[in-house]
Amino acid sequence: MTIPAGFDSSGFAPYSDHCGPIRYKRETLEDGSIRGWAGVLLQDHHIGGNNRGHGGLLMTILDEALGMNACISRQMQPAVTVSMNTQFFAPMTAGEFLMAYGKVTHATATMAFMEGEAWCGDALVGKATGVWKYLKRTQ
Repeated sequence: MTIPAGFDSSGFAPYSDHCGPIRYKRETLEDGSIRGWAGVLLQDHHIGGNNRGHGGLLMTILDEALGMNACISRQMQPAVTVSMNTQFFAPMTAGEFLMAYGKVTHATATMAFMEGEAWCGDALVGKATGVWKYLKRTQ
């Protein structure tokens, strides 16, 4: 499989390049809001001992997607993960493109409550919910 249209590298996060490389995409929804996606083309180094995509990578992609969308919802105000709960539904294999998105379900002045889904093609492979804390903007 190839990387879907619209996904590109971030160029600003060494971890994302090292563990992926993770690719990112933004899309405009019908209501005018922006949805961010994070994804990775599963390669041999992403495969765990059971010959399937490693669950830690699934968690990383969901964390990236939920955090990205928390930031997008506040005009790119930085946010960090406070907690995340992940459910695993289906296996992933090398050659597939794993991608996830997130959305804000509730927000306060300092916190974003998030949920998201991860997909490989038409297969829902995982879901996550979590809380992100907004950081003060730096100049």
